[in-house]
Amino acid sequence: MLDIDALATLREIMEDEFSPLIELYIRDSDQRFPAMREALRENDAEGVRLLVHSLKGASSNVCAADLAEHAHCVEQMAIDGKVDQLATAVDALESDYLQVRQSLHSYITSA
Repeated sequence: MLDIDALATLREIMEDEFSPLIELYIRDSDQRFPAMREALRENDAEGVRLLVHSLKGASSNVCAADLAEHAHCVEQMAIDGKVDQLATAVDALESDYLQVRQSLHSYITSA
């Protein structure tokens, strides 16, 4: 789920800015999923792609490589125009994100 060693290194490098970075990631990511669903309602595969692409990069930045890879797969679906599969894919992506969110929250509150 999370690369704990990389996350520890990031925490060491970022020092006092680490927790605000994680909080910003969570806040922004929480907002992306309703926006993805709105884009889905509008059959806007490009809108979904842009939102998932942002999530992919942000997830990589907080050492959530598995989530970033999952987002990459959903992004590719959007590029390929598989609109009929995107709703289910976004639901699964959100489920994975919620696990990462909980792990990150636990990580920043445990130190």
